[in-house]
Amino acid sequence: MTVPQPPPPEASPHNSSLNSSSSPSSSPAYHQLRTLVAAPRQARAIAIGSRPSSLAAAALEQLGLDGAEPSATVDRRLLEGRRHTDERGVLLCLRCRVSHAAEAKTQALYRRFGRSHQLDPIDLAATVLDDAGTPLPWPDGGQDSRHQPFSLSVIESFRPELAGLGHWAQRRVQSHPPLVRLLREHGLLLQRDWSLLGHASPGRMERAWRLHGSAALNGAAVDQLHRRFLDAYQRAEGERRGQRSRWEPDGPFLVALDPAAPAERTLGHLQAMAAALRRERLGSLPLLEQAQLEAIPAPAGPPPPGDRLERLEAALRQALAQQLPALLAADGPEAALRACLWRHYVAGQTQRRIAEACGCCQAKVTRRLQPASHAAAIATTALSLLAGQEGFEAVGRSLPLTETQVNALRDHLLSPPAEGDRPRLALWLEPLLPPR
Repeated sequence: MTVPQPPPPEASPHNSSLNSSSSPSSSPAYHQLRTLVAAPRQARAIAIGSRPSSLAAAALEQLGLDGAEPSATVDRRLLEGRRHTDERGVLLCLRCRVSHAAEAKTQALYRRFGRSHQLDPIDLAATVLDDAGTPLPWPDGGQDSRHQPFSLSVIESFRPELAGLGHWAQRRVQSHPPLVRLLREHGLLLQRDWSLLGHASPGRMERAWRLHGSAALNGAAVDQLHRRFLDAYQRAEGERRGQRSRWEPDGPFLVALDPAAPAERTLGHLQAMAAALRRERLGSLPLLEQAQLEAIPAPAGPPPPGDRLERLEAALRQALAQQLPALLAADGPEAALRACLWRHYVAGQTQRRIAEACGCCQAKVTRRLQPASHAAAIATTALSLLAGQEGFEAVGRSLPLTETQVNALRDHLLSPPAEGDRPRLALWLEPLLPPR
């Protein structure tokens, strides 16, 4: 038996027109699949385009739905119509519907975060527009080891009593593992604050606050508030099961968490805790406290020559050793990756070469290394070691002076010594890195 093959795609960068046999007023949502297609004239030779499906068009005609606009009613008619016509055609109609909704969601993500997080619309679309349009049998809920298009997994999990297919597909886009991984590599975590807090273990909350929290709220208070939130959040989730609206903590909820504090203060603490979890999940650098900068010595001029320069460099080397655990995130989930990134950094390789050598994308290299941020943290620690020593008595007079000195030492770390071709940070870090 010969399996029908999908027709050639209608290539376009983003918005393709309907095929010539369609009525101008006919919606393509149920008979044209949005997918990645070859586009030789485009820079990447690939684009988001349409793949018309004659099988889907025939199923629509048999069910009297030709030209129907996307709606929950039409979705239900198609789900029921598999009993009366070729179920492969009906399934293709629904796969087309999912592809349009999935594309709309990725475009919305690109419009919102594309510039700030250096996202590429084709990369986003590639994670969910992976359906080639080949006729497939109706999913039976079994575990299939073969690759399953995103559209088919959406239909298989679809619960029409909870949402329309378009809304269901867009929610599944946001939680689709390949897309989630891509967004994380670009420093983006879409999970809401309350979900982050409600699904974090006390141990993870403790680690996140230790690395990324504020000294204004101590760890014990964070632990108590988080445990109370976990209990209350689970009860709230149980009470609102089946509701589609997004849950937000209201005044009574916040007051019940901490009756002695104003609701606004408790809300601020929860948001700060969620921000720490977000940074921990993304593998971000620990934050420097404002008080740390204000308390650090800051000479008015650049690093002096001679003996004082030697003392400064000795302090920088000592500070580098102290900052090494944070730099490598040795107790985190990416210790091996970070060690690989820094090994190739100290060898003087470009970010593109580092990404190839460590098996990740260049955006992840940029976000995980951050040598300038690490150099600033090392400079801050070095100045604190020098406080009170001869020649540094005037340090700490003002925050601007302190920041000036931190920047000077940071630049010293990031510049090569005389007759050198690599920055001091790379040269001094190289012998401290763990062996391969």
